[in-house]
Amino acid sequence: MKKAVVFLGVLFLFAACGKTDRSVNKTQAYTEKTAVYAEEAAGAGRAPGAGNGLHIDNTGKKIVKTASLEFEVRDLDSSLSRLGKLITEYEAYIQQENQFRQMGRLYYRLHVRVPEKHFADLIGDVLSGDDIRRLESKRVSARDVTEEYIDAESRLATKRQALERYRDLLDKAENVGDMIAVEENIRRLEEEIEAQEKRLEYLSRQVAMSEVRIEFYQSLPGTYVPDKPLGFGATFLRSLHKGWQGVVTVFFWIIRLWPLWLALILLRIVFRARKKEEE
Repeated sequence: MKKAVVFLGVLFLFAACGKTDRSVNKTQAYTEKTAVYAEEAAGAGRAPGAGNGLHIDNTGKKIVKTASLEFEVRDLDSSLSRLGKLITEYEAYIQQENQFRQMGRLYYRLHVRVPEKHFADLIGDVLSGDDIRRLESKRVSARDVTEEYIDAESRLATKRQALERYRDLLDKAENVGDMIAVEENIRRLEEEIEAQEKRLEYLSRQVAMSEVRIEFYQSLPGTYVPDKPLGFGATFLRSLHKGWQGVVTVFFWIIRLWPLWLALILLRIVFRARKKEEE
């Protein structure tokens, strides 16, 4: 009887150990799979089209163009009217405008966004106007963001693939701990994907709509504008006010010399005391 009990106990122990090993192996495989997906999500710097049949078409160059123009015009209003027609003609829009006066000049500053295909034409037509008296400066620059754009697309595609695998892995999770870990990775990837999409949208807008900064001014004639004379009553009141201010100023100036007055008082007291002693 004792041998039978011992034999059953040994069988039960081996069965429990086998079940534990299978559970550990299963959890380890699950963790390794999660780590693989995390590594794929992090390794987003791979070349486009590499691995898993991923292919991204990026044959065109991505160029961000900007220009800055500064010139003097004969009449500010007529120049504004001409520029407004050009902006409408070339499907552009004003992003920012500012008007100010400085050093005998009336300035107008425009930040214009124009479709890339009309970039050169708009600049040429702006500078060919008869209202321009003198060209002060012209600066045109082009920044190639093709590599940055392709890298962002590659990262986005890789993160999307990893996100789909995490979602598949979530359906296969068998305990709460695994579900929480996978959901945290899904949340993190969704945030990264959203940020990457916004970056791509920003680059696309910069490429599609070039920026042209236009600053022009009109020289104003130098005219002297005399001050308006004050009437008798206003002049009288202003004189009273200035006189009172003078009295107050002298009073505080006298108060400020209090060390001198104190020294004079002490000397007078000493002098009187000595005079009384001599008498």
